[in-house]
Amino acid sequence: MGEQVDLPFGLATSVGALPFETIPDAKTAPESGQDVGSDAAPDQCVAAVQLALTSQPAFPTAPTSGDAEWSLLSQAIAGLEGLETVAPGILTRSGNSGEITGCDQAGQLNAPAFQPLHAFLDQLGPHSERLGDRFVGSRIGILGPVTLSLAFRAAGMATEQAVASAALIVAARARAILRAYRVAMPSGSVAVVMSEPGLVGAMHPTFPLSPTQVLALLAPVVSALDQLPRSEPDQGLLIGVHVPGRTDWDTIISSGVSLISAPAESGLPGWSATLSDFLAAGGRVAWGVVPVNQPLGSREDLLWRRLSAVWCQLSSEGVDPLLLRSRSLISPEDGLGHFGVSQATLALGLVDSLSDRVRRQAIGARLSLGA
Repeated sequence: MGEQVDLPFGLATSVGALPFETIPDAKTAPESGQDVGSDAAPDQCVAAVQLALTSQPAFPTAPTSGDAEWSLLSQAIAGLEGLETVAPGILTRSGNSGEITGCDQAGQLNAPAFQPLHAFLDQLGPHSERLGDRFVGSRIGILGPVTLSLAFRAAGMATEQAVASAALIVAARARAILRAYRVAMPSGSVAVVMSEPGLVGAMHPTFPLSPTQVLALLAPVVSALDQLPRSEPDQGLLIGVHVPGRTDWDTIISSGVSLISAPAESGLPGWSATLSDFLAAGGRVAWGVVPVNQPLGSREDLLWRRLSAVWCQLSSEGVDPLLLRSRSLISPEDGLGHFGVSQATLALGLVDSLSDRVRRQAIGARLSLGA
């Protein structure tokens, strides 16, 4: 597993996808540090960055869009020839060759798809200076190699070529993103999290990839990030995987990740032994507590009871209850890109409220145990 990173109990986080709606008072992003052509980031990107920074100032997540223009899939294939996103999550490929050309561009971040990331990095330094010691770090999402390989397969590529290409591309892109982050933020922690909706249902017999192939996709990305040199000793790094549903956590954790992110109710119950070992080794869990597929309302107590019930079940199966709380992050179940700004703000507010509860309970538990 990767390095140990000191994070507050129950730290609030999010998956990354946010509504990209122009906010009237959004300021034009500064041009310095942007390598996305001659144009500054569009107002929609600036507004999404403002929403991310103001909603979760201590540990903001770089915003991405659910639409094709600034989606994780568009970022993953930027610079690759003959590939195009035709709809969210769907690729089309021109030509009959099994090879992907332009892979040498996978380490570049100068495509328009990265405008939200550059706008985020431009604002992150001044934002952290304003917060001072309250700033913890940031989370940045990338499209995971399993999901990218499945998109390649759906576009007509042979499975072996899809697996080999996706591992290479995502590893190069992940290193470039981490390098850019460390230039913008020489100190502080960062969580680089692979978004893997394609891994939902990985335990089912009809899943198109074997556990060996899944591991062959994830492990090179983890290694590429782990091996990137640090210029400062306090540049903490978490490497994570987000899956918005049930999956094969044994294989994912075997890749060496130090953070897993899943819906609290459906993502982790049943994995007590795996989860117990993962937490004991220093791993962390981002619990997706706030739903993204049903009306929110004002339901903090209900959401808290649901999370507590999951933790009680896992504790009864042998997972250390203190580790469940002290190594936790709190987040929505998945991205909020299909929400409006007011809905996304409400969802992130619920995350913050639940985060406060977890922090208070974890501190109280440690005090009661004399820790």
